[in-house]
Amino acid sequence: MRTMKILLLGFPVLKKAFLQCGHEVLTCTTDQCGDIWIEAFPVSIDRVLQSLPRGWSPDLVFLMDESTEPMFFGLERLAIPTAWYTIDAHLHLHWHKAYAAVFDFVFVAQKDYVLDYTCDPSRQAVTWLPLFSDLERDCHCVLPKIYDLSFVGVINSTWKPERSRLLEAVGARTPLYTTTGEYVSVFNRSKVVLNECAANDVNFRIFEALACGSLLLTEHVGNGFDELFQDRKHLVMYDRSNINQIVELAQYYAHHKQEREAIAYAGREVVLKSHSTVHRAQTITEIIQTSNSHKFVSSRQAKLSEVYELLTYVYEHAAGIYEVASQRHQQSALQFRECVRMHTMYQDVRRDALQRLRGHAQYSSGVSL
Repeated sequence: MRTMKILLLGFPVLKKAFLQCGHEVLTCTTDQCGDIWIEAFPVSIDRVLQSLPRGWSPDLVFLMDESTEPMFFGLERLAIPTAWYTIDAHLHLHWHKAYAAVFDFVFVAQKDYVLDYTCDPSRQAVTWLPLFSDLERDCHCVLPKIYDLSFVGVINSTWKPERSRLLEAVGARTPLYTTTGEYVSVFNRSKVVLNECAANDVNFRIFEALACGSLLLTEHVGNGFDELFQDRKHLVMYDRSNINQIVELAQYYAHHKQEREAIAYAGREVVLKSHSTVHRAQTITEIIQTSNSHKFVSSRQAKLSEVYELLTYVYEHAAGIYEVASQRHQQSALQFRECVRMHTMYQDVRRDALQRLRGHAQYSSGVSL
């Protein structure tokens, strides 16, 4: 495979993996800690390209989903391949499926949604690409197993009421250690790690917990899960909200060390062999380099009127999000001003998309501009 220059936008989790695969990578991150510094987001891709080192031109612009509204404008106009890895495909489908039109390559983390993200199969490659583990971070350590059962993740009865109820019910029946934030040491100190899937998703915690080498007790979901792992071989599964089943399985495996460790070992081996950041970077670059990228790009540019029509909806949605947020934050001058700024910016890019849409329509109809 040839070496590529990749401009990685957003969450930079795959940067090291692309580098390990032999590619050149520069990042532009929304936390302003990337290789390219931008004053404020959202930002035009033209502004990002102007900030690149002299003589450095990307062969690919790759956007990682950060579960936010679009932070980079103008990607649809680029004369080079564009790609998007959508992580929260299931949570933002109502506008994600329109935004997907911007890209030549779309990688969808949740298998059940692949067809929803295919705007135009004649000019796009849309691929199921499950999530992964960063093996430099998610490491197996030999530590005392001080927790029979643990859970690491956001616990908020307002945002995630089902999760809160489930954890409260399980904790009332069997010892359960819960925390947020850093998870590697907790997983390595746990006999059994409990995972709850927010929306039937195959989430990051599955790969992270398995990579840490503890037995994973996780919800039985769709989205290609059964094609990745087998129950009682790589992990142990429970039916959603079945508290009795969760408690029984957690207690059984906490007290059956040999069975627990055999399953945990097999689960970790699967992740090591197939589900690391490097595996995902290899798949992404292989698909892009073996596809007719130039045809995809030219077809996208020929159909920009269709893309702009979809983008007007995307930006209208984003503007509405920040209009509501500005009303919610009226007591905080700083937050209120930021929400108003974002609302105004999305309104502006929506108007720009409408103008470009009209311009393409006039050109197509032969009207003199």
